[in-house]
Amino acid sequence: MKRAVLIAVGSELLRFGRADTNTVWISAQLDRLGMETVARVAVLDEPAAIVPTIRAAVEMADLVILTGGLGPTEDDRTREALAQVLERPLEHDAEKEAELRRRFAAVELPWTERQARQARRPAGARWIANGVGSADGLLVDHAGTTIVALPGVPSEMKPMLAAHVDDWVGVSSRQAVVLSTLRVFGRGEAAVEARISDLYDRPGIDVTILSGPGEVEIGIRSVADRRETAVLQLNATCDAMKARLGGDVYVDDKRSLAGIVGDLLTERGETLAVAESCTAGLLAAESTTVPGSSRWFRGGWVVYANELKQQLAGIDAATLERHGAASEPVARRLAEAVRTDCGADWGIGVTGIAGPTGGSEDKPVGLVHVALASRDATQHWRTLRPGDREGVRRGSVAFALDCLRRALIGSAR
Repeated sequence: MKRAVLIAVGSELLRFGRADTNTVWISAQLDRLGMETVARVAVLDEPAAIVPTIRAAVEMADLVILTGGLGPTEDDRTREALAQVLERPLEHDAEKEAELRRRFAAVELPWTERQARQARRPAGARWIANGVGSADGLLVDHAGTTIVALPGVPSEMKPMLAAHVDDWVGVSSRQAVVLSTLRVFGRGEAAVEARISDLYDRPGIDVTILSGPGEVEIGIRSVADRRETAVLQLNATCDAMKARLGGDVYVDDKRSLAGIVGDLLTERGETLAVAESCTAGLLAAESTTVPGSSRWFRGGWVVYANELKQQLAGIDAATLERHGAASEPVARRLAEAVRTDCGADWGIGVTGIAGPTGGSEDKPVGLVHVALASRDATQHWRTLRPGDREGVRRGSVAFALDCLRRALIGSAR
């Protein structure tokens, strides 16, 4: 498989917090054409940074694409750096300047001599027409590698790449690439890998594992000469991983956990209500981010104060005194009471210690009790959620939703 390196040129990407979206987008386009991006890097608008980066890229890639640094100002230095790499002089293209002058005149923009910088190119480099702006791109072959320089403005760069990328990648060596993502809740990265690592060695399969708050993402990439073969490889690997991980796998698409729960409830014609203490409405908010959630989400309570736990959920003072607000009996009663009072099929109760203060040896920060009530029974889980206050709260929301998801698909936690 051919390899590519993408270089984003721009000091604003490193000094002023501007996000590099160009190389992310280009990488996705190349991947669909069967070319693997082996590196993406951002560099300052300085030849001292750009030159060695291009040289290193040429050593590892068949295609190098730069974005940015082709404009008319002094800090646009890509063409100078490229000339240094090629060890060729910069030449002024009089025809290109005349063309640029005509473009400016056509839209009644004033011409300045600085604009003439955009008519300079390393000797032997070819122009890539820019149909939107004034900074044309550059194309050159060097040491067996195709080097492409494109403007950094996305609205200019994207159509230029789309028009020519087939030629840069080439058809004869193109392979089919298909992707899928499995998401796993309730297991750590190492535990997930221990179950599936032997599946990494399948022909044409590449696997990447990424750990996130409360979940692990497994990215699976399948490559083959024909798309049908790549799809078969991918499906077989996904099925094998799902069999190993069981109910821990909660999605192989991009739906949110709340969206998955909502779809399951909708299929069953059932509804949910929630009673929240430590999450203080985050569970309700996450549920209602899903379009159409009014079909299955009834509503709920934020019962932060113990007085409200007593008034709304009917929890007596003796229970709170004996067990504390962060306890199994309180979580169970919250789930049962909110389900009944809101007329829902399912009720979730969440209570715990989000921190950073309020913990003890018996009840440390991060301790959360989650209860799930149905018409038939009430289940309870005690969990320790890692992270800071926000991490504990959001982790509790994900844990509660996953408890309901498992109940709906009949997979025990």
